[in-house]
Amino acid sequence: MKKRILIIDDEKVLCMSLKEGLKDFGYDVDTACTGTEGIKKLLDFKPQIIFLDMRLSEENGLEVIKKVKAIDKEVEVIMMTAYGDTKTAVTAIKNGAFDYIHKPFDLEEIQFLISKALKNFEMQKKIYLLEKEKQENRPFMISNHPKMREIQDKVEILSQNDKVTVLIRGETGTGKELVASAIHNHSVRKDASMLKINCGAIPQHLVESELFGFEKNAFTGAGARKKGLFELADGGTVFLDEVGELPLEMQAKLLRFLEEQKFKRIGGLVDIEVDIRIIAATNKDLEKAVQQKEFREDLYYRLNVVPIHLPPLRERGGDILLLAEHFLNVYNQKFGKAIKGITQSAKEQLLNYAWKGNVRELKNVIERIVILYRDDFIDSYHLPLEISQQPLNVRTNTLPEDTFKHRLIKEKFSLDEEIQRMEKAYIELALELSQDNYSKASQLLGISRFALKRKLEKYF
Repeated sequence: MKKRILIIDDEKVLCMSLKEGLKDFGYDVDTACTGTEGIKKLLDFKPQIIFLDMRLSEENGLEVIKKVKAIDKEVEVIMMTAYGDTKTAVTAIKNGAFDYIHKPFDLEEIQFLISKALKNFEMQKKIYLLEKEKQENRPFMISNHPKMREIQDKVEILSQNDKVTVLIRGETGTGKELVASAIHNHSVRKDASMLKINCGAIPQHLVESELFGFEKNAFTGAGARKKGLFELADGGTVFLDEVGELPLEMQAKLLRFLEEQKFKRIGGLVDIEVDIRIIAATNKDLEKAVQQKEFREDLYYRLNVVPIHLPPLRERGGDILLLAEHFLNVYNQKFGKAIKGITQSAKEQLLNYAWKGNVRELKNVIERIVILYRDDFIDSYHLPLEISQQPLNVRTNTLPEDTFKHRLIKEKFSLDEEIQRMEKAYIELALELSQDNYSKASQLLGISRFALKRKLEKYF
């Protein structure tokens, strides 16, 4: 698609010559002789770049740019002036102009500015999309569970206490990185960068160089000095995911940094002092790792100042359905679908499933369904086999109270039907475990073989 450029200038000859020149470069170009006409074409033509004269016959370009930016913040405006008034040009940039150019100019100069402006335009769009994605993917905020509300309260407190080291614990997929991002994004460091590193994904011999950097010739292949993440994140936050996977030697150096906020690059002699906040996360049993001498006890206590424990999704009851609806809305919008909701039978299957992959697994399941199907509702047969073929209510001893509450308050609840469904589910599981051996199945169920046969006749 051709990039669109609008020229606003009261010199008609300049407008026409510039228009023809830019069209030769492959751009779609339109012109306007006044600011008012330019605003109208901004709405209709929707340009990515505007060339705006600083002094129009009846209007001031500085006032026009304010109107332009009020309508479209993303459009890049390049001011044109014949007066060499640098002070006015600086004012224009403060008002939102991307750059300025003095008349007369040549087309190569114009083309260079257009290239810069388009790169900036695309960069701003990427930033916007990343921010939008960040907003869409905050499932830990979507919750009615008391434990999650406590975590939200902790996030608010920790965001305001900038010097506290945080350790986030929980199973894979529970949202540890999202919690870390929330703490950073609500803190005084929110305008600085948050750099993330998965300590378990980097070879052990490279962890130190990634975190602390290295000097030129520090080792074979170190042809130039390289800054590490800690140095690059100065003023911001470093998120150490899977911190329990750090080698012991690196644990000692991390402990020193946490205590002094100083480190040396590999091959360096000078201490480098930085101001960063460390947020660590792990799904590992650190207490057990300390006992087995796999994790330093002093580092454990230094990291574990304020721990946050994220509960697994299977313990969050009704949150499963809240999150499923959230992801359904997100992916409906992303893929242009219009799935209206989830059927009652599918909801029961979702509530009954163990979700070993937690929120990440649920998110992937909903995304897959939205991509593959166009039905009005998500039903049981849309779900993966490991979810849809699991006998309902088999996990009743581990299901949260919220699940029973949900079933009890639904319309047309029948205790007899619920008991029969549980009985049938246990029979199915016993037969599966015994490979359809009735004697073994009856032993598992604690009933006689004859009683099992009668129930099979009743239910099957």
